[in-house]
Amino acid sequence: MTRCWSNIFAAIVAIAVAATIVACAQPKTVEHNGELLSLTDSLLKAGATDTLRLGRLHSGEMAVKTITLRNDTDKPFVILRHETTCHCTSMQYDKRPVKPGEEIDIECTFDSRGEYGWQMKLVNFHISGSEHPFRLFVEADIE
Repeated sequence: MTRCWSNIFAAIVAIAVAATIVACAQPKTVEHNGELLSLTDSLLKAGATDTLRLGRLHSGEMAVKTITLRNDTDKPFVILRHETTCHCTSMQYDKRPVKPGEEIDIECTFDSRGEYGWQMKLVNFHISGSEHPFRLFVEADIE
């Protein structure tokens, strides 16, 4: 009887180890084409909002999409900081001044591990010279 329980225990441990390995595996990365967003004086004054649609993802995939902000104002700006509503969404960008007419790339990474169904996350970018943050909604449908 003891031998039977030890075999059952060994099987449970093996299943738990396998599940941990699968859960900790690197997620598949899905690259998306970028898009261009124009920031103007009026948008910075009133507060601009846009949506970054990542489409349909499988649970465990990591989507990476680059958006480009073009400075269509008459003054340079700097992205001072950003805030996200979820740890699953991260942003990477240069913290350099963007002169009028120049562009800056922002790489958005969305990690779908642990997320299911329709997801909408908010990222607030605080930009110098702006009274309100630039609000970017990140949307994905996780299968």
